[in-house]
Amino acid sequence: MKEVKGKYHLERLGITTLEPELIVDGSILDSSRVIEAIRGLITKTNIRIKDVALSLSGHSSVIIKRVSIPQMSEDELSESIKFEAEQYIPFDIEDVNLDFQILGLAEKENMMDVIIVAAKKDKINEYVTVAKEAGLSPVIVDVDAFALENMYELNYEVKPDENVALVNIGASMININILKGGVSVFTRDSAVGGNLHTEALQKEFTITYANAEKLKQEGSMEGISKEDVTAVLSAASDDIITEISRSFDYFRDTTNYENINEIVLCGGGALTGGFVPILSERSGINVKIAGPLKNIHIPESFDKEYLSKVEPLVSVAVGLAARRLGDK
Repeated sequence: MKEVKGKYHLERLGITTLEPELIVDGSILDSSRVIEAIRGLITKTNIRIKDVALSLSGHSSVIIKRVSIPQMSEDELSESIKFEAEQYIPFDIEDVNLDFQILGLAEKENMMDVIIVAAKKDKINEYVTVAKEAGLSPVIVDVDAFALENMYELNYEVKPDENVALVNIGASMININILKGGVSVFTRDSAVGGNLHTEALQKEFTITYANAEKLKQEGSMEGISKEDVTAVLSAASDDIITEISRSFDYFRDTTNYENINEIVLCGGGALTGGFVPILSERSGINVKIAGPLKNIHIPESFDKEYLSKVEPLVSVAVGLAARRLGDK
């Protein structure tokens, strides 16, 4: 994306599918095939820019903590961030890269609210190495949950008194970021995702992974009825929705039972047949499918019908594309 006079313009868009065994629980298990997939996508989309923003997720790789600490300047916190973080981060502090964002004054006098993020150095190096070997130059490493927040800020009007849950259901990971008045108050990653739907369809109908992915989105195919597909998807949705509900319950427990006013659903889960009404019914919360390209200028050369089909899949990518070197 390119920014012109405060408006973002879409320049290139490409999506490629990775086999499920290449990246498991956020760890790259077959880097050569991932590198090959990235190179193929670059060639296909004719992208010439080398600088890229990456993002990580997963509780074994990234820890995000919102904490209240004594008031100090940003420079002072930069000096003392290791000491402050050690109290909240369950990793060896020498094994992580740290960053923070001051959110503002806390309710307690002389205190301020801060988000501290710790990412495992070995996990960052894993992703950076793959990007470099694919011919790219990583300049920003972000977190999926915050990339979703960037996407939301670009496309939606913030309502000061509402809690909005950004829920990104990827193939093997769910990222949740709950915003209160547009500011992150709760984040959580869970190691389940849309592959549960795909695997259930594969098993039930004895079909390939590729055909199960297609069936998941289209709802039926020759020899397989829509009713049978709906039944399988509904059963597989239980585990995903249970995981989302657990996160919501934990949020409510830690915030004096505040309500969640809306779910903005991103990722492949938003495209799975019948999933949106099931999630809305089981959670009791209105569910909206994310529109990450809503406020972005789309040139006439793009296939609008294709974009409307895949739009929820690019939610994290749009949030990353809006990042610039040196921003926060």
